[in-house]
Amino acid sequence: MTELRLPSFIDQLFVQYNQGEHTIDLGLLTHGTHHAFQYTQKALSISLTMKCRDDAYNHGAIHPIFSQNLPEGFIRRYIYEKLARYGKVNDMYFLALQGANGIGALDFDAGINLPNVEQITLAEILSWQAKEKLFPQLLERYYLRGILSGVQPKVMINAECQSRVAVQQQGLIVKTYDEEFPLLTVNEFVCMEAARRCQLAPPKTYLSENLESYVIERFDKVDGQRLAFEDFATLMGKQGDEKYNSSYESLLKAVRLYTGSVIQVEKAYKLIVFNCLIGNGDAHLKNFALQYTLGEKDIVLAPPYDITHTIIYDSIDNHMALSMKKSKTFPNKNVLIDLGIAAGINKPADIIDFIADNISDYLQQSEEIKLIDGLRASIESSLALARANRSLREDYRHLKKKKYN
Repeated sequence: MTELRLPSFIDQLFVQYNQGEHTIDLGLLTHGTHHAFQYTQKALSISLTMKCRDDAYNHGAIHPIFSQNLPEGFIRRYIYEKLARYGKVNDMYFLALQGANGIGALDFDAGINLPNVEQITLAEILSWQAKEKLFPQLLERYYLRGILSGVQPKVMINAECQSRVAVQQQGLIVKTYDEEFPLLTVNEFVCMEAARRCQLAPPKTYLSENLESYVIERFDKVDGQRLAFEDFATLMGKQGDEKYNSSYESLLKAVRLYTGSVIQVEKAYKLIVFNCLIGNGDAHLKNFALQYTLGEKDIVLAPPYDITHTIIYDSIDNHMALSMKKSKTFPNKNVLIDLGIAAGINKPADIIDFIADNISDYLQQSEEIKLIDGLRASIESSLALARANRSLREDYRHLKKKKYN
């Protein structure tokens, strides 16, 4: 086994864009008393919020465009504990480890050469039946290369897949669950497939036979080209811990501001409606994003991702992640209609009915939903509230926290 060699600290990173055969140096990120990013070219901006300029962008905490892919919670602690003996593991260090494997178009070069990783196939993941759980093995294998944002246990891998022509590399994100949220894998699979039934075009998803792994294909590559990716915490200039501090009205205004497209605003509205109807209380700013070709071309809403029905878990409050009409209570139909009208959406009531009907149809046909006791009934309760034209009595829970906090 190749000996792991890592630096004791990292105080500068070359930010790059890899176009396959060519790598473009975009700028230099340094960390001393503060974080500073200096463009070294004037053609490509690294963020919609950071246009090319001569002066450096200075920030106390690391800039939002760089922080959006940093790990949180369990994964961050796991990596820190594995690498603490090598040196000072901070945000700069995490970016250096991310290298060219992060979601989006940006690469980070600190001169680190990591050892090769033994590959696994998608078929192996889905059919895993060994006594030893798969996820800890994937985490041990890929933790240096599969850094992802969020606090749910997950890892990004390049799996081998057999095509008609050759064996190719397929970017996958693999998630599991812990004791607090049993069968979260099934929950997310059901919600994402319900989104597919509602024509929201989520990425391809898979559920392992033993139900321990939920797999989603990477959605930031089109025809081999990596797309720029910015979540709305980044676009609104917020750090990750501020992802609950906004409203769905502000989110829709931001979509219009950055895309200039009524079509993209409507897509965002449909996704908000879907999250409300499916009972997802964790649809925060980091779970909505824009994608585009670096150079700010073809800016569109990213496909749906990270959607679960949170209301079924007693340890999570039954409020929305963001406010609507200055309230985080799940909305009824009239409130959703008002949100659409204010955003300039045509026939919002028809959109709500279409999504509600398709969720309902999916719930009746899904076999996976039967794997979690009470999941169908809980989602149907969410649907009933969103279909109502007046507020129903709110069921308060004593423990108030957001998912995975």
